[in-house]
Amino acid sequence: MLKENMAKNHPLLCMIVGLGSLITIHVYGENSQEGPSLDGHYSEQMQKMQALKASFMRPSISLSPNFAPPSLQAPSSTRLYRVTSYRADPTGKTDSTEALMKAIAAAFGGPTEGFLMEGINNLGGAQINLEGGNYMITKPLRMPKIGVGNFVIYGGTIRASDDFPKNGYLIDLSASSAGQNEETKASSDTDENLSSFQSPYHYEYVTFRDLMLDCNHRGGGISVIKSLRTSIDNCYIVHFSSNGILVQGGHETSIRNSFIGQHITVGKDPGEKHFSGTGINLMGNDNGVTDVVIFSADIGIQISGQANSLSGVHCYNKATGFGGTGIYLKVPRVTQTRIVDCYMDYTGIVVEDPVQLHISSSFFLGNAFIKLKSIKGVASGVNIVDNMFSGDNGGTDIVQLDESIATFEHIDQVVVDRNNVREMKMKSTLARGSLHANGNSWTIDFSPVLLFPNLIKHVQYTFSTTGSGLFPNHALRSVSENRVVIESDVEVPATVFVTVDQETTCYTKQEKLTDLLAQLQEIVVSSSSQPPSTTPSIFEDKKIGRVFYPTGYGADPTGANESSDAILNALNDAFQVQKGLELLPGVNDLGGVVIDFQGGNYKISKPIRFPASGVGNALLKSGSLRASDTFPGDRHLIEVWSPSSTPFDKESSINLDEKQQSVDNIYYEDITFRDILFDSSFRGGGIFVIDSARIRINNCFFIHFTTDGILVQNGHETFISSCFLGQRSTVGNNPHEKDFTGNGIDIHGNDNAVTDVVIFSAAIGVLLRGRANIVTGIHCYNKAAAFGGIGISVKKGAEMTRIVNCYLDFNGIVMEDPIQVHVADGFFLGNGNIVLKSISGQISGVTVVDCMFRGEQNKYVPIVHLEGSFSEIDQVVIDHNNANGMILKSTVAKQTVTGNGTKWVADFSSLLVFPDHIKYFQYSYFVQGAAVGSVMFAATNVSNNVVVVESNEAVSAEVSVVVDQYAW
Repeated sequence: MLKENMAKNHPLLCMIVGLGSLITIHVYGENSQEGPSLDGHYSEQMQKMQALKASFMRPSISLSPNFAPPSLQAPSSTRLYRVTSYRADPTGKTDSTEALMKAIAAAFGGPTEGFLMEGINNLGGAQINLEGGNYMITKPLRMPKIGVGNFVIYGGTIRASDDFPKNGYLIDLSASSAGQNEETKASSDTDENLSSFQSPYHYEYVTFRDLMLDCNHRGGGISVIKSLRTSIDNCYIVHFSSNGILVQGGHETSIRNSFIGQHITVGKDPGEKHFSGTGINLMGNDNGVTDVVIFSADIGIQISGQANSLSGVHCYNKATGFGGTGIYLKVPRVTQTRIVDCYMDYTGIVVEDPVQLHISSSFFLGNAFIKLKSIKGVASGVNIVDNMFSGDNGGTDIVQLDESIATFEHIDQVVVDRNNVREMKMKSTLARGSLHANGNSWTIDFSPVLLFPNLIKHVQYTFSTTGSGLFPNHALRSVSENRVVIESDVEVPATVFVTVDQETTCYTKQEKLTDLLAQLQEIVVSSSSQPPSTTPSIFEDKKIGRVFYPTGYGADPTGANESSDAILNALNDAFQVQKGLELLPGVNDLGGVVIDFQGGNYKISKPIRFPASGVGNALLKSGSLRASDTFPGDRHLIEVWSPSSTPFDKESSINLDEKQQSVDNIYYEDITFRDILFDSSFRGGGIFVIDSARIRINNCFFIHFTTDGILVQNGHETFISSCFLGQRSTVGNNPHEKDFTGNGIDIHGNDNAVTDVVIFSAAIGVLLRGRANIVTGIHCYNKAAAFGGIGISVKKGAEMTRIVNCYLDFNGIVMEDPIQVHVADGFFLGNGNIVLKSISGQISGVTVVDCMFRGEQNKYVPIVHLEGSFSEIDQVVIDHNNANGMILKSTVAKQTVTGNGTKWVADFSSLLVFPDHIKYFQYSYFVQGAAVGSVMFAATNVSNNVVVVESNEAVSAEVSVVVDQYAW
C-alpha cells in the first residue's frame, strides 16, 4: 500500500526509488552470501570500492532531541545495521537502549551460513554501526540470544545514564535469565533456549571495535562470559566502578590497542589514592592482552585463570605507594602466565604462589617491583629475566617476598637473573662476588642480593694469588645464611671469585587445569517487529549521523582538484559536534565522530591542521591524501597541532621528568587514523602529533616524505601499529638507495609504542629521542648501513627503551651513551649490527640478548661495535646471541686451553666487547697422569682481557676459563 500511494502521489520519486533498488541489488550481488563469510575488515574494503557509487544513496539526517530516522524505507538487503535507523539518538540526549537492542536483534535475526563451533550459528560478519554517535543507555546491552557468532559492533560512544544499574555492564556478552528485564515477555523462550543449548560456549568470533564506553561511575564496560575468540580492539573505556573489561570462562579473548581508566588522566592526578575498580579482570584461560594502557584503577589487570599472556601493556593505574597494583595474578600454584615487554609505571606485579610464571623484557619505573606472595609456600618454574628497573635510590628491592601468610618452603626452578637496576636494590637467584685480602680466610656475604634467605644450592669458586710461585692449598669451608667461606692452609695475598645459585631442579606434581565458569544469566529478547530499513536514500549530504564525508563539502575524491578547504571544513564541523563533556580537562569529547574519506584520493595544497584544540574521541579513516606541487616542504599532510603548542628543536632529547607534563598541556586525546595513505609528494612529511595523548595510527601507508613519515613531539602514548613507511616505493635493491633521506618515524616524546611496522626507505627508520618508548616487531630495510643508513637510532638521553623482536635488514641499531636499553629476540641480516656510540663515555643497564646475526663471510663485521671509548661501564649484558658470517662479541666468554707446561694463557680480547675489562672470572683444570695433590695451580694475571694460569711443575693439563665483563 505504501508503494502504491507513493506511485500515485510522487511518480518521479517512485522512479528514483526504483533506480535505487537496482543499485542496491547490484551492491548486494557484490556482497553475496554464497562463499566465504565476510568479516568486518573485508566488508570495510568492499565499502571503500563502492564509495562513489554509495555516496549519492546517502540519506540526509538532521539530528535533534526529537531525532527521527528517514521515512523512506525498504527491506534491508545487506548485513550492515545502522543504529539511527532504529531510532537511536546519536546526540545522547534521549535513551537509546531499546533502539540499540532492536538493531542488535535485527543483526541476530539475519541470515546465517552454517556453524562456527558446533552449535554457534555464523552471522556472516553482520555489522552494527554506531555511526560515530554518542548514545545514552539506561540498561545493559545484553545479547538477545546465544549460539551466534561472526558479528561486529563498532564506531561510536555508549554512555551510562544516571540511573544505569551499578552492577551492570554497558555491553554484556552473556546469557542471563536471572538478569532478564521484567518487561520482557519471552522468559519461557529464553529458558528453553538455554536448556536446549549444548555448546560449551555461548558466542564465537565477536568483535567490539572503535568504541568509547563511558560507564558514568556506574558499573563496568564490557562483560564477556563463556565466549570464544572475542576481540576488543581500539576501544576507550572510562568511568567504570567495577571492571573496565570482565572476561569470565570461555577461551581466547583478545584485548588490544585499547585505553582503560576509571578517571581520565595522564598521571599525577590529585585523586589518585582514591582510584578503585579493575581495568581488566581475566577470570578465564588462554586470553591475550596486547598494546593496552591502563591509566587509572586500583588494579590494572587481575588474572584468576591460567595460560594467559600480557604483552606491551603499560600500567600507571595507581602508584604502589597509594596501594595500587599494576598486575595481580591470583592463580596460586597454577599461574602459567607470560608477561612480556610491559611497562610498569610506579606500580608493580603481585603473584600468589607462582607456578610457571615468565616475566621478561619489561620496564619497571618509579620503584615498581615484583612481589611473590606466599599462600601455601610454593614457588616453581618462575623466570624473571632481562627486565629493567629504575627507582629513586630509596633502597627498594626489585623482587620481594611476602611471607606474611606462609613461608616459601617448596622452591623449584626459580630463575631471577640478568635484570638491570638503576637506584634500586638488585635481587637475584644467582650471584657472583669477589674479595681480595691477605690472610687465610675469605668470607663473601650474598644475603643482600639473593632472593630467598638461607638457600644456596650450588657454589663455585676460583682462588687467584697475586704473586708468582704461590700455590697454597684452599677449600670451601662453609655455606650458610647465604654466606660462603673459603680458607687456605697459609696466609697469602689472594682474590677469591665465587658464584652461587639458588636454582634447583626437582619434580613437583602439577595440579589439573580447571576453568572458572560463571552461572548462566537470563538474556534479553528483542521485539519481533519488522526492523526499519537500513537502505540509504537518494539525497547526498555532508554527514550521516556523526559520520562526516569530505565529498559532501566539495572534496574531489578523484584527486584532480584541490580539496584542502573542503576537508578542513568537514573537520571543523565534526569538531563542533559535542559540547559540555570532557576527556582530560579541557579536551572536549566528540563522542566518536568519524571523518570518512570513502576511499577517495584527495589532493591538498596546505596542511590539514586540526582546526581547534581541546578535542578528542574521533576517527579519520579510509582514503588517500596527496601533497600538491605547491605544498609547503616543511610541513606535514596532517598536523595534530594546537595553536598553544610550540614545536621544539628536533635535535634535542627530553628527559623522563618532563613527561609528567600538566594535563593543561594536552590538547588532543583519543584520535585514531586508520586505513589512510599519506603521499607527501617529496614535499614535507606525513603526520605531525604534538602535545597529545592516546593517539592511534593504524594500518596507514606513508610515502614520498622528505622530512618524517610520522613525527611525535611531547604528549603521551601515541601508538603506531601495522603501518608501512618509505620515502620511495621499493622492495629493496633500489638504485637510488644511497640517496634516501628523511626519517620514517621520529619519536620525540615519552611512553610511546611502535608495533608491527615496516620502514622500507629512509635515511633512518626509527629515531628515538624520548624515554620509556617501546619498539616491537618492526622491519627496517630503509637504507643499508653501507650507504650510511640506520635502522633504529637511540639518541643520547633516550633512556629506558625496549627494542624487541625486530628485523634489521642490512642496517642496524645505533645507541648513543645508552642507559637502560633492552634489545632482545631480534634478527640482523646483511652485516646489520649494533653500534654503541660514546658521546660522554657512559654506558649503563644495557641488555643485548637472544638475537640472531647473519652477514657476509670474510667481511669480519662484529655483531656489536664500539664507536669511541667508554670510561663508565655498568650492568652491560651482551650474551646468548648467535652469529653466522659475522664476528661474535659478548660480555661473557668461555675458553679451554690445552698444553704441556707450567703456563696456560686464555686470550679473550677478540670476543669481549670492552677492551681490558674483565670484572669476574673462574677457572678449573684437568690433569692427566698426575697424582692427586702433587700439582698446584694458581691464576697469576688478569689484564688486557687475558687470563694467565700457572702450575708449580710442568704437566699436561686442560684449563677451562670463564670471564665476565658485567659488574653490579
